[in-house]
Amino acid sequence: MSTASVAAGGTSGIAVSRTRQNQLLRSLKRDPWASVSLLFLLAVVLAAILSPVLVPDTINSPSFGSRLLPPLTDGHIAGTDQLGRDVWGRMLLGARISMTVGFLTVVLSALIGVPIGMLAGYYGGWLDVLLMRLVDVQLAFPFILLALTINAILGLGLRNIIITLVIAGWIEYARIARGETLVVREREFVQAAHLTGARSGRIFLRHILPNIITPLIVISTLQVARFIIAEASISFLGFGVQPPTPAWGSMVSEGLDYIFSAWWLITLPGLALALVALAVNITGDWLRDTLDPRIRT
Repeated sequence: MSTASVAAGGTSGIAVSRTRQNQLLRSLKRDPWASVSLLFLLAVVLAAILSPVLVPDTINSPSFGSRLLPPLTDGHIAGTDQLGRDVWGRMLLGARISMTVGFLTVVLSALIGVPIGMLAGYYGGWLDVLLMRLVDVQLAFPFILLALTINAILGLGLRNIIITLVIAGWIEYARIARGETLVVREREFVQAAHLTGARSGRIFLRHILPNIITPLIVISTLQVARFIIAEASISFLGFGVQPPTPAWGSMVSEGLDYIFSAWWLITLPGLALALVALAVNITGDWLRDTLDPRIRT
């Protein structure tokens, strides 16, 4: 192959990449809700990353002289809690917990569930039956009971929350990947690759995975919101992140006793949780509509 043809191929690849980027930008401009949601998520992620810098080290230290101050009082944007701690600073630290749990759990769940689903869908037979029965057993196990069991064995903490959510979350990826693989494996290009002696690993990575990635991206965005809410639920019940480390769920739980006298203790963390989940879902819908060629056509 000549140098000119290689350069032309590289230029063509760059052009395709730029075209796809332009399509994403045009689609984003046409959907104002997706634009607002994406900007909001970027702001939350940035705040979570910078929260150790933005929030002073004394954020969890009690200040009984400033107990239950309402929002916008004495420099406290979101008021203070029952111990005089700044609610806004604790919400920023709680965003770090929620974003870490949401995105890390999705990645780990996909790394486990997608290969299992692809193996079950591609090879079928006894392997498919075995892996899908494993999925059925996992589906039959209540999530709260699973969380309690893992916490009883391993103890409380952020690491064990992530382990719990990964164990509960990989099955969704396995089922989606299996269903899509059953369809893609019958396509002509997969059959041709198989007949030419291509290795299974190459078929998985080059032919099957790129053609099932869109539904996996969509389910990933939905899972981010679901895992964030699940972490908040576990923390609300007292089995998640332990005090004094702030988490949105535990902040809501701590404010229950002050629901009538200090509404902001529950409303603001709960509102942050709801807005993040809503923004993730809207962004996921936009990605699905943009990336799926069947919808675009």
